[in-house]
Amino acid sequence: MPKRNPRGRAGAPALSFLVPLLLLLLAAVPSEAADTVSVDVGAVYASNEGSAIDPALGTIRGKLRSMFNYTSYRMLDRKRRSLAVGETGEFDLPGRRTMRATPLPARRDKVRLSIQISDGPRNLLTTTLGLRRGGMVLVGGPSHRAGVLILIISAE
Repeated sequence: MPKRNPRGRAGAPALSFLVPLLLLLLAAVPSEAADTVSVDVGAVYASNEGSAIDPALGTIRGKLRSMFNYTSYRMLDRKRRSLAVGETGEFDLPGRRTMRATPLPARRDKVRLSIQISDGPRNLLTTTLGLRRGGMVLVGGPSHRAGVLILIISAE
């Protein structure tokens, strides 16, 4: 016959110790998905020089055409960095420009990015983007050669 504790429940002390221990262990496990953000930045050159669309842009071809009034789109560069929340990563852009991205705290499947685009010492844009993990934002940017740069910013 099992021993009963003073409260009259068999095995209760072991169970009451186990539940807080499990909760403590779960709280101590870092959530890598929530603490890091993989930021992907693509630089597209858009112009009215010709009518070619880079095959690398196949999945967003329709979005580019509907949002911007150019006939030619070419991917110039694409970079990806994994950044911790609060960590700033710098992305070199064509034309000696740079983009700084800093993931900010966000809830659930959301990502918030503080973005700053500069041309040397001159600030071109400072904003905060909010998107779902895996989402994408197209930013029509500064002039470049005979057209403009369009930035494809996505985050997971």
